[in-house]
Amino acid sequence: MASPRFLDPSSIPLKRQSGGNIWATLVPILQGAILVALLSVVGLFFWPVIQTENGYKAELAKLQNQIAARQDEQAQLKLETEHMKNDDAYVEHIARDQLNMGKPGETIIRFDRYQPEAPNPPSAQAQPDEDSSN
Repeated sequence: MASPRFLDPSSIPLKRQSGGNIWATLVPILQGAILVALLSVVGLFFWPVIQTENGYKAELAKLQNQIAARQDEQAQLKLETEHMKNDDAYVEHIARDQLNMGKPGETIIRFDRYQPEAPNPPSAQAQPDEDSSN
């Protein structure tokens, strides 16, 4: 016959008791630390590549802004060219205002732009002489 201790459920350990094997706790922690370290090393290798890519994106955005500005300028010049070809009043306006031209018999009076004079520095004011007090 079987011994009564064999069928006794209290003899089966259901939980691990505290103060047990330290390696059972350290192995998952070490595995996690190694995984984090490997991911950090891989990240450090790709960091310059990421920085270079960000620099290229910034340069691309700057160049696209320059292209848009030049296209606007080109459209403005095309519009001005069309006005020059087709609009006599516009040509007369440009000739009078920018080129200082006039029709035969007209007198052109030109005014220079106002430029205020700089104020005199305070050191330039008259100072009493030390010799004149004697």
